[in-house]
Amino acid sequence: MYKKFFRLDSGDKNFCRLYLPHKDAKNIPVIIYCHGWTKPILGGGRIIGGAPKQVRNAAIKNGMAFISFDQFGEYRTWGDNRYFTHERWGEGVNNVFEYIVESGLSRQGLIGCFGISSGTTAAFRMEQKYGKLAFIVSVATAISNNIINPGGPRQFYLDHKDILDNGGLVKYCNKKLSKLFFEDDDKNLCIEHMDKVKCPTYFLQGEKDNDRRKKDALDGYEILKSNGVPTEYMLVEGGGHGLNERAKLCAEKTIEFVKKAIDKKL
Repeated sequence: MYKKFFRLDSGDKNFCRLYLPHKDAKNIPVIIYCHGWTKPILGGGRIIGGAPKQVRNAAIKNGMAFISFDQFGEYRTWGDNRYFTHERWGEGVNNVFEYIVESGLSRQGLIGCFGISSGTTAAFRMEQKYGKLAFIVSVATAISNNIINPGGPRQFYLDHKDILDNGGLVKYCNKKLSKLFFEDDDKNLCIEHMDKVKCPTYFLQGEKDNDRRKKDALDGYEILKSNGVPTEYMLVEGGGHGLNERAKLCAEKTIEFVKKAIDKKL
């Protein structure tokens, strides 16, 4: 396995780790790993453990590339959380996508996302805006307003409206955020724009995860299926929020789905 560490020359200059089967690999399938909100030591560009590590290893074994990156406001990007929004995370996925294409590593039709938790928000936001992804594998799906708590960002904004409207910051999921974040989520909730998702999508959902993520996964699956999008769903027994308890199964199912999604494009 060949590893490369770098920052993008465009966008938010996210810190990236690229894993290849061999140094000169070209025109191969690529899995972009989108991690969710994390504690610094778990930042996607620094450590890949659990299910993501198993997916990475399985990807390499099957001749695919795997790229992880710290999205804006996470770990090595040094992004100022006053300007953090899920729109920027979606743009970050697109920046990585463009790097992959421009570097000659791969091409549209072979590049997709493996997202966990809020990382799924980033993947869906990218697909909804650009329509470029070849596939999405969504673990602990976060597409509704109930991202953290019932009522989610919309209710949280209303509860802190005076502070936010006057330029103040409020702490939400360990981040001090401004009105920008709440305005963006209010206008662009993924679940309200699923008609723009056209790529094959696999919802891998842990049976022990919280009820909000379970509902988002089922709702997303049902919406895409009704829209005629190639969609699959699996409730993973014994799996928690990130499927680390069933990491090997997660990797096997992810690679199996990716192969099926890109089979006609190789």
